[in-house]
Amino acid sequence: MRGQMYAVISGLLAALASLCGKYAMASTEAQDLCEAALLALHGEEEVTTANQISIICDQYTLVLRVVFFVLMVGVNCVMWTTFTKALRFSSTSLEATITNTAANFFFTAILGQVLFGEIVTILWWMGTVLILCGLLLMHHASNVPPRKPGTRPKIH
Repeated sequence: MRGQMYAVISGLLAALASLCGKYAMASTEAQDLCEAALLALHGEEEVTTANQISIICDQYTLVLRVVFFVLMVGVNCVMWTTFTKALRFSSTSLEATITNTAANFFFTAILGQVLFGEIVTILWWMGTVLILCGLLLMHHASNVPPRKPGTRPKIH
């Protein structure tokens, strides 16, 4: 159970690292985040305030992007540490990988919907389910006990 918990946390951290990467690499996303944060602080009182906020964010977008890049690297480091713990406490490495992948897909979809207004279609969810089913099949296949050479497999 402890390995599963670490794997879920690792999946969440992977999604957060991707989020930081998106803000670090896309200048328009960083600009929009800066403007939204400053507007939330000042309230939408006047148009002049909005223009001033836009000018301020133009000046600090590069700094914000560098901060998100550093955060992306830091969160990735913590994610790999957590995933390594998940591998240590799980019965198989595939169990930790399946849980991590599922959590990463789930949290990525939620963050995309909430923060960017992305539409996660039923096709996306079906694809995610198929990927996870494939991982589960691989896990099941690795749990089949090996047979002796020259014998036929048992039929259940």
